[in-house]
Parts: sequence; structure tokens; C-alpha cells
Amino acid sequence: MRRVPLLRPTLLLLLAGALAACARAPQPDAVYAPTRSVLEVVSLLRLHVDDDTYRFPAARDLTGKDVYRTSLQRLEDLEQIHARKLASGYMLDVIHFSKARALERLGEFELATRHYERVAGLESPLAAEAARSAQVCAELHAAGQLTPGPVDDPEAALGVLDEREARIAALREAIAGTHHAHVVEEELERTDRLRADYFAARSALDPRLDAFALRLRQEVVQRHRDSKLQVRHLLALADFYAELAERYARRAPPHGLEFDAAIFDEYAFGATRIYETVSHRDGRVEKLEAARKLEAFLAFTLQVYDDRLPQ
Repeated sequence: MRRVPLLRPTLLLLLAGALAACARAPQPDAVYAPTRSVLEVVSLLRLHVDDDTYRFPAARDLTGKDVYRTSLQRLEDLEQIHARKLASGYMLDVIHFSKARALERLGEFELATRHYERVAGLESPLAAEAARSAQVCAELHAAGQLTPGPVDDPEAALGVLDEREARIAALREAIAGTHHAHVVEEELERTDRLRADYFAARSALDPRLDAFALRLRQEVVQRHRDSKLQVRHLLALADFYAELAERYARRAPPHGLEFDAAIFDEYAFGATRIYETVSHRDGRVEKLEAARKLEAFLAFTLQVYDDRLPQ
């Protein structure tokens, strides 16, 4: 019987090494590896500090996430990972200043103010800018607390929202030429949306506010034509037109004598016209939403036209 020759020790070692290499998990791409450096996060955030987030969506990192949100999360993670090193004050001003920059872009002005104030109290080259930014964020936070209550009468509620808008608009001169100009525009837009939302909800209980609430919805679209949310504002206006049409059909049933086709048609035309416009906006997620809402609303209007009395 023929014997199989024994493998040499060197060959066995090479074979074992090859098998171990095959079993070892592949190393991830360094681009997607966990963040290990504060400077890495800060440099990415600094690159997008001056971005116009009023007109354009927030930048995305390589993972596809909001760069301000992920930068904040990564800085907090690094604080935990390197807690001993940072306890000595190493890069404390840079970390808190950067976290404040991210927080203000997320609308968290109270937390941003606290971080800026902490940096302003340190002997740091960032102290002067931190003090200025803290004042801006503190004022934005104070203005954001001005919200009407559910039991306020319409005039008082409108006064509160107008005061909020005036306080935010007063910052424009002080922050001209800085990245805070974009933040202020976003807060003015948020105030206009809040005003429109508030009176749209109130009009459901008080039909006398219908015309005023509709005008506020239209003003949001007109004032913020350059906003990244312009299509969303259009969709909100179409939704309110549709809601007004449905409310009117409930208050004055189509088969009754009080139903006024001209009033219903005004609301229905406004809704369908805007839904159709948005449904043709290629590249926007609102396109699908508008198309589905248009289909449902047309089904409703056909039922109304079928039920109403002949003119």
C-alpha cells in the first residue's frame, strides 16, 4: 500500500496562516470607522457652520444623517470615552463651543446658551464669540417661550405671537453677516407656521376665524418662498383648503337648501389646484403625499357634487 508523504512543518504553518486569514473578519473601511478624535468632529462641524439652513436642508455626513445631530452625538460619546483626559480641562472650550453650535442648529437654544456661557467664563480665544452667541441664543429661547394658551381669546393669542415675531426680528441687525442670520430666519418661519397652525385649529371651533386662518396659511407660503420647506407650506395650505371644504359640507349638507355651491367650489378648487401643483414636483417626497391626498379629496368632492341639489 502506497504511503502519503507527510507535509513539511513549514507548509503546515503556511496552511494554518491562510485558514486563519480567511476566518478573520474583514476590516471596515476607515471612512466608516467610529470617531476617535475631537478635531475630526469639530472640523466637520466647522465646515457647515455657515450653511444656509433656511434655504437648504441640513448637510448629511457619510452615514446619511444630519451633520449637526451626529456631531453633537459624537462629541457626547467622546466625552464619555475620554472622560479622564477631558476632566483636566483639555479642549473643554472647543468641545462645549462646538456642542453649542450644533445645539442652536437643532433649535435647542436653552442648552446652547448654557454651553456658550460655560465657554465665555473660560480663558479661551473662543470666549468673546461664545458670549455674543450666548446672548443671541438666550433671546431666541426667551422669544420661543411666548406661545398662546388654549383658553386665550384670539386677539390675546395674536398679540403673543406678534410679540414673539418682533423679538426675533429685532435680532436681525445684531447678527447680520453671521451664521445666526440663517437661524433667525428659521425661527421667524417657525413663528409664522405656529401662528397659522394655532388659528387653523381655533377656526375648527369658531367658523368666524376661517377667513383669517386661511389668510395666515397663505402668508406663510408668500413670506417663505425661498425656504427649503416651501413645498411643505404649499401642502399645508392645500390641506387647510380641503379641511374648509369638508367643514362646510358638514355645516351645510349638500342635499340641503343652505348649501352654497360657490363657497364649496372656492375651497375645493384651492385644494385641488395646489395638490396638483405639488404632485408634479419631481424629486420631492411631498409629491407622493400630494398625489394620494388629491385622489382622496377628489373622491370626496364627487360625492358632494352627486348629493347636491340641481342648480
